[in-house]
Amino acid sequence: MSKETIRHIRVEGEKAHIALSRELYLNYAGLKNKTDITGILKSFQDLLEPENFLSLKETRAETKEERNGIKLMSSFLAETILLSKTSQIRDGILDLEASSIFSVGKTKIPFRSSRAALLKKSKKQETQEILEKREAILSKLNQLYLRQYAYKQKDAHDLGFSSYLHMHETVEGLNTSELVEKAKEFIRDTEYISRDLLRWFFLKQMDLKLKDANLNNMFYLINSFELGSLPKMKPFSLAKAILEETGLNPQAKIMFDGKKRKGHVADSICYASNPGVEILISTNSQGGVEDYESFLGSFGKSLSYGYTEQDEHFEYKYLREKSLLGLFSELFKNLIFEPEWIKKHLKQNVANDFLKFLYLRRLMLERILSAKLIYETALYQGQENKAEIYKEIMEIATHCKANKHDYLFDTEPHLSSEDSFKATILEPQLRAYLIDNFDEQWWRARQAGELLVNIWKTGGRTSVNNISKTYGFEDTDIKDLSQIFEKVLG
Repeated sequence: MSKETIRHIRVEGEKAHIALSRELYLNYAGLKNKTDITGILKSFQDLLEPENFLSLKETRAETKEERNGIKLMSSFLAETILLSKTSQIRDGILDLEASSIFSVGKTKIPFRSSRAALLKKSKKQETQEILEKREAILSKLNQLYLRQYAYKQKDAHDLGFSSYLHMHETVEGLNTSELVEKAKEFIRDTEYISRDLLRWFFLKQMDLKLKDANLNNMFYLINSFELGSLPKMKPFSLAKAILEETGLNPQAKIMFDGKKRKGHVADSICYASNPGVEILISTNSQGGVEDYESFLGSFGKSLSYGYTEQDEHFEYKYLREKSLLGLFSELFKNLIFEPEWIKKHLKQNVANDFLKFLYLRRLMLERILSAKLIYETALYQGQENKAEIYKEIMEIATHCKANKHDYLFDTEPHLSSEDSFKATILEPQLRAYLIDNFDEQWWRARQAGELLVNIWKTGGRTSVNNISKTYGFEDTDIKDLSQIFEKVLG
């Protein structure tokens, strides 16, 4: 591949990335229902010619840094080329998600807040009405998802891959079969402890037998109990406190958008529109522990962009390996499970039941992630009866009755579970390294912050594989992850 072609990909790729990021932010923040991803990508037809990706794929890199840069550009190009083939479908999905609102009694509920609404309704009749109206919208979305799924499989062939799964694991450098086996192992290893604790807390808090519980009951449970007494999250104040405590001082200005809008996606999302200069965290708080988890995860992502140099090439400035971003997102998100951090920042007395309940919540979410990985892999291997397979796998992971209508909506964005699971495996190892080398409360150790900053300053030049080799982590060893729950839950 010529230097001129690389330059073209960098210049046009940066423009396309910025335009798409802005369009998605406007939609996810509830500022714009009807997106124009189709129009945006039409203006980048020269960039999105399959020949650019195929040439990039064959480019030989001389250094690890160059190899990682080519990998990042390849991933961006492959996903954007496939997006351009289904852009009208994607526009339709985003419009339907953002504009759909239904009424329950006198309350108007945006579709994107419907899951949160289920957690706040105690009357069975109201809950059932929300479920029925939500499922009617999901039915329409699933038709669009199925079309998108079919195109992804077909268009991946045009880029020289046997399937979309093959494309994703190649451009992201993942060993899918190994990750799936580890996900199954984690579900097996935590089978009894998760079932016993769920059974106990269901009876204690909801007077409900486990055999009668469904997935909505479980989400209601793990978002209630003592967690309902957590103070309302204040993003700016929390971010300021974390930066002061860790001694971190990112050169980028971190801004916050917390205004509630009808089509606003629940939780928090990080938008690195100008790494090293400006980063935006959009937050739609729902109340409870999930607000903190989501915000802290987005804050971890924002920090990994916050030290980026302005003269970096496109791939090192704007792009990051997904599992690398996930690693720092997990590290900061999991502060909510640190007893000393909870005492200081949330002013909570971390009694035994409180801590066990927090870790039960974390355990169930990790088991759900594992189930999604197993299911998504089966989905893209062409399995029939997709909805039934989703229901079966999710019920094994959660011990509760699952709703098959979520079988496609619950896997957006496609195959993100692979990258998330890999980050989940590595995070306990990074945390253990920080504790062993700095302090049990690593987030208060300035030297720990300096180590993280040194990694973040490399931008997209590094990868999970490089970090693992440098610090002695095992990419697919779930031992440290399982031991977290054994230590707290017994």
